[in-house]
Amino acid sequence: MDKTMMFGQQNYKKMKNRKIFELNEAKGRIKYLFITLMLLGSLAQAQDTTSRFYVPIKNWDLQIVADRNFYPTYLADPLAIRFGVSSQSMKYSDFDHSDMVNTDGTYLGKLVMNGGIRLSLFKFSPRNNPNLGVEVDLGMTLPTFMRAGNHDIIGLDGIYYFAIAGRPTEWLGLRFSKHHICTHIGDEFLDKIKSPTDFDLQITQLPVRDEFILSAAAQPLYFLGIKQWRMLQVYGDFGFFMPGVDFMGTRQNKPNREAYLNLQGGAELEYYLPNKYMGGVFGAINVSAYQPNAFSPNISGSIGYIFPQEWNKKKLRMGLNWYNGRSWSNQFYNRKEKFVAFFVEADL
Repeated sequence: MDKTMMFGQQNYKKMKNRKIFELNEAKGRIKYLFITLMLLGSLAQAQDTTSRFYVPIKNWDLQIVADRNFYPTYLADPLAIRFGVSSQSMKYSDFDHSDMVNTDGTYLGKLVMNGGIRLSLFKFSPRNNPNLGVEVDLGMTLPTFMRAGNHDIIGLDGIYYFAIAGRPTEWLGLRFSKHHICTHIGDEFLDKIKSPTDFDLQITQLPVRDEFILSAAAQPLYFLGIKQWRMLQVYGDFGFFMPGVDFMGTRQNKPNREAYLNLQGGAELEYYLPNKYMGGVFGAINVSAYQPNAFSPNISGSIGYIFPQEWNKKKLRMGLNWYNGRSWSNQFYNRKEKFVAFFVEADL
């Protein structure tokens, strides 16, 4: 055999083995991260029961690591901060990963694991009404995308935010946040990928989006004075990305080189069962749109069971999700997908 050919094969094997090692190492980090997030969530819950985390300041209370946020977590928002799993049955997708699970060109589905935690880090409230006030809100989640059938990782995203939120009245929540969203694509593939999206194994600076978001959430039927109708909530977000530098630091500009806008809105209804220990049911719809793809709508709807029966508290929920819009993973390339999913989620 020609020495040049042998040398080339040896280099290819070395590169392949190194890539496999790096992938296994990355999977190990993800497992440890999930465990760390769970421990942090348990620690936060334990801290809420300790009175020493309340600091009295005249007629106000400063609370550290509260058990609920002033601003709600959107139930049907695909990019919301949550801890959970989504088993997705694909009805349509622009992606066609050419691997042993997908030899006939049919995209079977995805299993998405979210390791997320959201903290009301500092909360400042009047003592006579702890439901009002201002808080510092932190959140992060790492959606990990795996192929159905073999659970190979096909994508790993990161979503992080810092926010100042408040509730001036019991029916209205407001928030100003700085979000960072990044996507990692194609790192684990060694051979040819059959897809409308180009995968570059040599990529070093991955796509990101840093943006500011103004948010408002209201309970429009609050004024009827009927407690159960307060479970209806509507919300809206206005987000904008501006390349360059802001007060949070230098920001990467790929792939957006100009200022872009994004919009989001939705509605949620929680109906609680007569027995207070039985939880309730919910329905939610979320619609988002982004300027880079001409504000094409992304629609997400969810129905299911939710527990406990307390507004805006950290909760457990399970049910069905229908989605039609931009792909959850590889989102910066604006590829379309449609799926039905079963999900189990918890707020940590």
